[in-house]
Amino acid sequence: MYYDLIAGLPHLPHLEHAERLPTTRLRLEQRLRLLQPAHADQLARAQSLVRWRPERLLGRSDAALVAEYAAALNSPWEPPLWDYVALRTDQQTVLAALRRKNQGLGLPDTATPWGFGPRARYIAKHWDAPDLGLAHLYPWLPQARDLLAGGDARELERVLMGAAWRWLDRCAEQSMFGFEAVFSYVFQWDILQAWLACDADRGKTRFRDLVDKVTHVEHS
Repeated sequence: MYYDLIAGLPHLPHLEHAERLPTTRLRLEQRLRLLQPAHADQLARAQSLVRWRPERLLGRSDAALVAEYAAALNSPWEPPLWDYVALRTDQQTVLAALRRKNQGLGLPDTATPWGFGPRARYIAKHWDAPDLGLAHLYPWLPQARDLLAGGDARELERVLMGAAWRWLDRCAEQSMFGFEAVFSYVFQWDILQAWLACDADRGKTRFRDLVDKVTHVEHS
């Protein structure tokens, strides 16, 4: 149990109601020093695999991520943490398939890394099925498909983040002072950081658009 660690973590507001992060990454990492070594190692490996926007943060290729996932299969994991890794890699795999279908591309050949784990094999067998035959497992999938087709990247990210956030809420409730609560907090903090950064990027874009419009008016 991690009573002291969790007691020292500030309340984390839901991503749709937060204006800022309640704690810095440095302070969070300082609290995580209280983790048992095995749990700290597992959390670090999970973060490497499924931090939000790993391609943006770490600059790794799809092939590198697939290879890292394959190596993770042979590593020890606490079952709830591995369940979250599976959830996020499933999201990434489904989204990769939806993007290919949205672009009019077919199923990639077996030599091309594009998805993770058993879900990739299932999708390959159900490529032409409505919603890849997975809407019954992922209620967010039809909405994600429509948002991707409409080019609404921000709302698509909100839908995926919301699904992951709710899963982590349920996981933390099962063991409020256990490892489940710790890694749930860490990954919700990660989601919140990415969401606030998304809002900041959007704000900068809107500001530039406004400047462009003002400049155009002044010079017209």
